[in-house]
Amino acid sequence: MTLSASEPTPPILKGATDQAEALNTTMSSPSRRASLLNPWTTLGVALIVVAIGLLVNAQRAGSDIGVPGAPPAALVLDGAPVVYDDDEIEAMAAPALAAIDYDWPTHLAGWRIEFTRGEGRVAGYTWSREQRIQIFIRPSTTTANLPRVIAHELGHAVDVTLNDAEDRRRWIELRGFTAPWWPDSGAADFATGAGDFAESFAIWQAPTSDFRSEIGDPPDAEAFELMAELSTD
Repeated sequence: MTLSASEPTPPILKGATDQAEALNTTMSSPSRRASLLNPWTTLGVALIVVAIGLLVNAQRAGSDIGVPGAPPAALVLDGAPVVYDDDEIEAMAAPALAAIDYDWPTHLAGWRIEFTRGEGRVAGYTWSREQRIQIFIRPSTTTANLPRVIAHELGHAVDVTLNDAEDRRRWIELRGFTAPWWPDSGAADFATGAGDFAESFAIWQAPTSDFRSEIGDPPDAEAFELMAELSTD
């Protein structure tokens, strides 16, 4: 569920190699060398070279699944990328994010949180392959419930970034459930191990009685102790 470590060779590079070889062959003919050196031909070759360079740089700036490169410096908060759609969203979301004590910029280096407007029932998404969290500011969103929503999605990010099979086995044994760990893509997760972990992380970081896991009671001190261990290794 993570990005591929290797990037595919851009098709344009192969084309550029073939083009250079063809140009070499053509230039080796004395009868054609002079005609190729006229200003219009030189300009055309220069434009091709520039286009190839731009395409190669664009490929290097992203990834094999289209993750954007580094965000603008103005969007960097304490070394971690946080994006707000507008000033009104920032006024609500920034204090909610600051209320979470977990040092996510350190433990989840490379992750991005985006705050945007939403109208549906979904409060947030965690895009594990892109290392991106989306938080939707809906008409029903309040400063009281927003920290819990943020912390729930951070819990998912912690799980997919820091936990392995052994870590999840320990959580399952402690919590005593038999439900599957992963939900179907895009489905609600409250009846899965991943959802229980995220909800427990949310209660750990933003204490509230609104605990939505369907497979376990609110976490106790022992669960919080294990959560702290699994969230910082």
